[in-house]
Amino acid sequence: MMTLFSIRDLTKIYGKDSSAVTALNKISLEIPAHKFVVILGESGSGKSTLLNMIGCMDKPTSGEIICQGTPITNLNKAEMTEFRKEKIGFVFQSYNLLPDLNAVENVEFSTEVVGLSQDYAQQAVAAVGLADRGAHFPAQLSGGEQQRISIARALAKQPEILLCDEPTGALDFETGIHILEVLKAIQSENHSSILLITHSKEIAKIADVVIRMRSGQIIEYTENPRPLLPTEVEW
Repeated sequence: MMTLFSIRDLTKIYGKDSSAVTALNKISLEIPAHKFVVILGESGSGKSTLLNMIGCMDKPTSGEIICQGTPITNLNKAEMTEFRKEKIGFVFQSYNLLPDLNAVENVEFSTEVVGLSQDYAQQAVAAVGLADRGAHFPAQLSGGEQQRISIARALAKQPEILLCDEPTGALDFETGIHILEVLKAIQSENHSSILLITHSKEIAKIADVVIRMRSGQIIEYTENPRPLLPTEVEW
């Protein structure tokens, strides 16, 4: 199994002295490439902090992350920005769409940032099944449609890695299932690497690999021999 991220003794401490909080405590693991990986844990387990470190949104207190030979924890601020631009797409629980731009324009904004053709935006909107809603503004879209546009925005820059932070957290069950189906289809069709964090043990059942966290540490690493379809899970 090809390795995407090699993580060694990763530690993140917020604050100092008596107010110090250890969010990550000497984590070491290998995260495989071209797989659907779920990082599972309750609030405060460290999963979002780990995702932020992997996505070059923050730097660790100590330890290292190597992405396909590049030690990303050694990058300066400008290099971190470039790494995010070239390699990573982000999908968050909050959609963060620009209200004065329609769906396609929101996605085009992403392609402009990385210097890609706007054709990629149209393709990405079609890939999430919203080609007929491209001229609609965020206020005219349902929550699930807005989340699909946020996924299209991440996809339009052609990232190697898609990082998803509780992407179904603000959605009802049926819509959440559809979002998971979209993400699974993207991973399968593009042979891409998806890392999704969640507190749901049921959602974790659709993953190829589940990394379970508690109190800033990895407590379990499981390869799933038969990932379930999103339609087979409930939460």
